[in-house]
This record gives sequence, structure tokens and C-alpha cells, in this order.
Amino acid sequence: MNYIKILLDSTYILPSFGIEVEGLGEEDIIKLKIAGIEGKVKFYCLSVTWIEIIGKVHRMIKKYKVDVKDIIDSAVKSLLESGFYEWITPSSQAVLTAFKLRMLGHRDNIDNLLYASSLENKMIFLTMDKNLVEFLKEHGYSIENVMDHQKLFKKLY
Repeated sequence: MNYIKILLDSTYILPSFGIEVEGLGEEDIIKLKIAGIEGKVKFYCLSVTWIEIIGKVHRMIKKYKVDVKDIIDSAVKSLLESGFYEWITPSSQAVLTAFKLRMLGHRDNIDNLLYASSLENKMIFLTMDKNLVEFLKEHGYSIENVMDHQKLFKKLY
């Protein structure tokens, strides 16, 4: 079966830890899961995204002073062991492209690696980062493969 390869920004991984993301509702999360279960999409995650995820989850724990050890344990196991997500590492070409983006002024190295890896692997980069999209457009990079979940839903349904 043909499926669309989707590389996830950390925004789409955070709900696994019980973290609400503005603009990404429960219905959206369910639609994404169903698309994966039905084989319409295959979700990929970049290994370096853990740097961002760990930091964001830690900040939320400190901010709300909650004990989420059980949630963290189950989220990590689900993300790494369920087979629902395939974890990949950036290629040397993706790293070089990420360097170029950084040298042009885009300071989010994880996003740079995600974008570059999505290009390299012919994937849709699923992100809600409008600043990244604007930066890429301003510097002549293609944004054809960059979209948020709403645009993806239009493509799928």
C-alpha cells in the first residue's frame, strides 16, 4: 500500500506526554492516529528531536509541579517501542543543509535538521512553525513538503 511519509516536529510528539499544544486538539490527534492505523501515513521521528522533547517536558513538569513519571515511562516506551513511529538519524547531507540554514540565520538547529532530513528522505515535514516557513520562503527554499496537520488532512481526505 502507498503511504505518505511524515516527519514529525516535536509539537506532534508532545501530546504523547500529556502536553496540550495550542492549535492541535484531541480530534486532530485522533485523526492523525487513524491515518497511521489505516496505513495512509507512516510517521517518522528524528533521533535528535529528543533534545527538544526532554527540555519541553521538563519545563512543563517544573511549571506545573506535577509528578509524571508514569506518563513519561509509558510515552517513551510507546514512542520508541510501539512500531508506530520509525526513528531515523540525519544523513551527512541533511547536516550540511542544516548548517547552511543556521549560517543564513535560522537559529533552531533541531528544526533545521528536521527540514533538511525531510527533504533528503522525500517526506512531508509536519510542523506548525510559521517562523520556519517564512524563513525558508525568504531564503528561496522549497516549502512544498512543509505543512501543518490541517493541510495534511486536506491532502488525505
